Amino acid sequence: MNRRYLLGTTALIAGGLLAADAAEAADPLRLEVRGFRNEYFGVVSVESDADNQNFNNTNHRSDGEVQFRGSTTLDNGIVVGVRVELEAFTSGDQIDENYVFLEGGFGRLQLGSDDPAPYQQAIVAPNVGVPINSGWLSDFLPQPAGFTTGDFATTPEISVDDNMVNYFSPRFAGFQLGLAYIPDLADSGDNDAPFGDGEGNNVTAEDDDRAHGFGAGINYSRSFNGIDLGLAGGFQVVGPPDDGVNNQTVYAYNVGANVGFAGFTVGGSWGGFDIDDEGENDGYHWDVGVSYETGPWGVSGTFIMGEREGDIAIDDEDESIGAAAAVAYTLGPGVKTSLTALYADYDAENDDDGQGFGAVLGLRVDF
Repeated sequence: MNRRYLLGTTALIAGGLLAADAAEAADPLRLEVRGFRNEYFGVVSVESDADNQNFNNTNHRSDGEVQFRGSTTLDNGIVVGVRVELEAFTSGDQIDENYVFLEGGFGRLQLGSDDPAPYQQAIVAPNVGVPINSGWLSDFLPQPAGFTTGDFATTPEISVDDNMVNYFSPRFAGFQLGLAYIPDLADSGDNDAPFGDGEGNNVTAEDDDRAHGFGAGINYSRSFNGIDLGLAGGFQVVGPPDDGVNNQTVYAYNVGANVGFAGFTVGGSWGGFDIDDEGENDGYHWDVGVSYETGPWGVSGTFIMGEREGDIAIDDEDESIGAAAAVAYTLGPGVKTSLTALYADYDAENDDDGQGFGAVLGLRVDF
């Protein structure tokens, strides 16, 4: 055997063994099961100008996820992790957020299906009960038939759970930068549903496929002299669809702030879409609230309102107002109960107006 070849082969084998030893030095990545479950039972009264939409009724709202999480730290100090979120009940979007991440001194790089960085960094008004800024208000107090612009929210998104690249910088003096790039806005990370087709939450404009969405956000969190301060702002944009059906560029903006002191938290937020040529869903919402927490108890009051364009052929907008007053009690680690009084008023652009009141008893279990 050629001695030079033998030495080269030996070196390759030795190098492979050293690489294997280095790789095995880090603990292998193992998944743990985490998650949450929300149960809400409500008694509501709704009046509407739309036909057959007046009722007094009870409602039961369930929400939950089983989350598979895991991470390991490599010899170079970089943390590699994975997260997969499975809905705890049968759903058309059975698995939504699912991604891997790399984290270290450079920050956090996240690859996979999730919400854009500005959405993840957003701050909204405090609330200890039913989260009215996330679309749940209309689950208990339904919108009339003529109200077409969707749920209350100050956290707009050009993309919901698409495959994307998110980057979060390290915090410096309380500040953190977030960036997002969405190659193909197709909903749910499976690339089989066009953006804006009514599936999922991507209904910010009338369109088909859109590509190359961008987002940037900044978040500030700092505590000093007994005061907790949180600030956030975000911007997102995506251009017209590839098929040339329309020329609408979609912009999304959000800002928010919370100030905490002596158990109190006061804050609010604003968010909206700016769509070229006054596209559907062009508009905004804003909220404001205050909460107080002491020991296991918490109370809050939250108000939200705004307007959005529904049908661009109608010279008006859908307008909405919502409010919640809540009291919460922590029964133990990961177990919280709450009672929330709700109010909503819908002023639809086609005059199908409606309003409702409700009381909702909730239980949240984190595991």
